[in-house]
Amino acid sequence: MSKSDFFGFCTTLKPVELKAIGELSHVEHIEEGVTIYSSGDPSDSLYIINRGAVAVIHEDPRYADRADISYLSRGDMFGEIDVLTDSYRRNAIRTCEPVSLQCFRREDFPEIIRRVPSFFYFIAQRLATRFVQVTDMAFVQSHCLELSGSLENFDLVTIYQTIVNSNQTGELAVYNTLGEAVAVFFFLKGHPLHAQYYHLHGEEALFQLFLHERIEGTFSFSKMEQPSGDETNSPQISRNPTDLLFSALQFRDEFRELARRIVDPTAILRPLKPEVERPEENSEDRELEPLAGQIFLLVQQGAYSVDDLFQLLQVCEHKLYKTILYLAETGHLELQTQIAATA
Repeated sequence: MSKSDFFGFCTTLKPVELKAIGELSHVEHIEEGVTIYSSGDPSDSLYIINRGAVAVIHEDPRYADRADISYLSRGDMFGEIDVLTDSYRRNAIRTCEPVSLQCFRREDFPEIIRRVPSFFYFIAQRLATRFVQVTDMAFVQSHCLELSGSLENFDLVTIYQTIVNSNQTGELAVYNTLGEAVAVFFFLKGHPLHAQYYHLHGEEALFQLFLHERIEGTFSFSKMEQPSGDETNSPQISRNPTDLLFSALQFRDEFRELARRIVDPTAILRPLKPEVERPEENSEDRELEPLAGQIFLLVQQGAYSVDDLFQLLQVCEHKLYKTILYLAETGHLELQTQIAATA
């Protein structure tokens, strides 16, 4: 885990400092659709997301003619600028799903500084990184032709939302540490039209890109009117770009638990029944049925691991892991290594 987010930062703390963080903050559990605060509200706390996702709703009158919404998820911080400058809230924050928040009150800051001085160095680093991102992302919103940087300093969610919100047409490429292109996304007026990430295409490629919190490598965005590569061979994406991002962040949250329950993705899958039994008519598992059939047919024909199936099938790891766990829990197949029990 990157030490640039709150949970990574906590791994650097001494036990006495972790204890202080726990004593000088509190956790709030908030249901979906709740406005945590609105523009113009007084500010008294900063928040870090433990679980879930929130929407940042920019209520500046200049944006009244369009929906200017961005999303934050696990490990992200919000409200810190308002509370540190003792100013009113600039934006509204609304939960997109049930969330768990770590809350730090302004009145406790002096004691936090005394007991955990590195916490405010961590906040300063986050603010400095955000400043660099905002400054450089301004180029995307202008008429410049190129933007590039290291993914150590830029968050892909921020890059995506900047391109979407500025209605840019062009190509976003993601490169690994060897400089090889692993993902290419073509945007038409801020809408992701084509996507390719390794062997995945369309929405599944986009979901896989955001599935892991950190990707090592670099990125570049170039303005162009037509895609430069073969990502146009993939089906066009039609869903709303903000809906896509929200789904991707939800999948990211869920995937942590799915990955924990599949102990060893290199373990071979073995069929236990002659065929896949159909889920009940009103079951939520009905949406998994087509992929479950594909997976079951493959494991009947040969020895495949979870990793093997990911390379063969046109689905992101979230959907693949979810379907494999469904097949295991319903007694259709087993892994050679035991599946961890649900917490």
